[in-house]
Amino acid sequence: MSGDSVTFGINVASSGTYSPAGQQERRGVELAVKHINSGGGWVSAGSYESPLDGDGLLGKAVEFAVEDTGSSSDTARRNARRLVDSEEAIMLAGGTSSNSAAATQEVAAQNQVVYMSTTAQAGSLTGAACNRYSFHEMVNSHMTAEALAPVLRAEYGTDVNYAKFFEQSDWGAAFRDDMDRVLGDLGWSPVWEYNAQAGTSDYSQYAADIESVDFDAIVLGFRGFDAVNALRAFREAYPDADIVLPLASLAVARTAGDAIDGVVGTVAWSPAIDSPLSDAFREAFREEYGSTTGSSDSAVPSGPAHVAYTQTLQYASAVERAGTFDPRAVITELEGHEYDAGLGPQTLRRCDHQAMRRVPVVKGKSEVQHSYGTYYSLVGEPTAVRYACDSGPAADCSLGES
Repeated sequence: MSGDSVTFGINVASSGTYSPAGQQERRGVELAVKHINSGGGWVSAGSYESPLDGDGLLGKAVEFAVEDTGSSSDTARRNARRLVDSEEAIMLAGGTSSNSAAATQEVAAQNQVVYMSTTAQAGSLTGAACNRYSFHEMVNSHMTAEALAPVLRAEYGTDVNYAKFFEQSDWGAAFRDDMDRVLGDLGWSPVWEYNAQAGTSDYSQYAADIESVDFDAIVLGFRGFDAVNALRAFREAYPDADIVLPLASLAVARTAGDAIDGVVGTVAWSPAIDSPLSDAFREAFREEYGSTTGSSDSAVPSGPAHVAYTQTLQYASAVERAGTFDPRAVITELEGHEYDAGLGPQTLRRCDHQAMRRVPVVKGKSEVQHSYGTYYSLVGEPTAVRYACDSGPAADCSLGES
């Protein structure tokens, strides 16, 4: 590969419904690139096992090009093609939403470019739609549901009627099915269901629809601004209701304000996790972005930033171990790799390219406690969730020949 530099392509939602996560993903990738080129963060942390030395990648400086998906799969597909064709990106990262990730994943495979999908959560990405060039650090909806089950049993018991509202999309339908499966095993009974279109701004009518329904809990399968708007509407209508937001985030909790109080869900990672690598990432992120934003609040890293940072360094480390940018050799180094990203030992599986990692379960705090970025508290230790290669989404994955 000629030239003094190589390019990573960042394809994230900088605008649209999922932009809070997309903007954090971008920051995570950019911070990782800085550490690859100049050291710092995990690259300089003795607790992170990696051949990276802060002097670029195989003697080349790493640059990045950014595209905004606008939370659209069609735009994500066009962006990915441009990043590969015009920017000559050797790796693609991002996606943010599951549909955008699926589109980027297809382009990556067609062009034989490694793709590190960040916080997209659809099980199909490492299930029926898996491919050899794509790797998935974020836990999928199957893992989220499994991690929530014991906490929901402890919090609310087993004899629970629940009203459910999920995003009207393939991701929403799959997420609903995963939640119904584990909630059914707990003894919970669905008493109302509605699927809302992504980008809905007013959920008050949906809240009014269940006034006469005998429910004990509300389960909301939304992301980004949809999650914020839904939380506000249902919390205003039912201030004392038990609300479950299976896929939560720091950005959602911050924007929702007091509506996050008492809400139970999962996050990709939490700054409250105490471990050497979590501490190193948190401090590096604060050092990089705290001075530029002038806000201690926005300098607190989120799960999407952590996942993007992790995957970028995973790819770079695999390149160094392989001693080449050849995607086939890099894929071999990634498959089955065991590592720590601040949550304890985890594995990037060979069978489906899904990371088997722990899942933090959280509960929202009241607004008066929202100081210094603490919008929720951890419920116990992050949960280890595992499933076999012949079960769950992995049962439908066929990566083909290496």
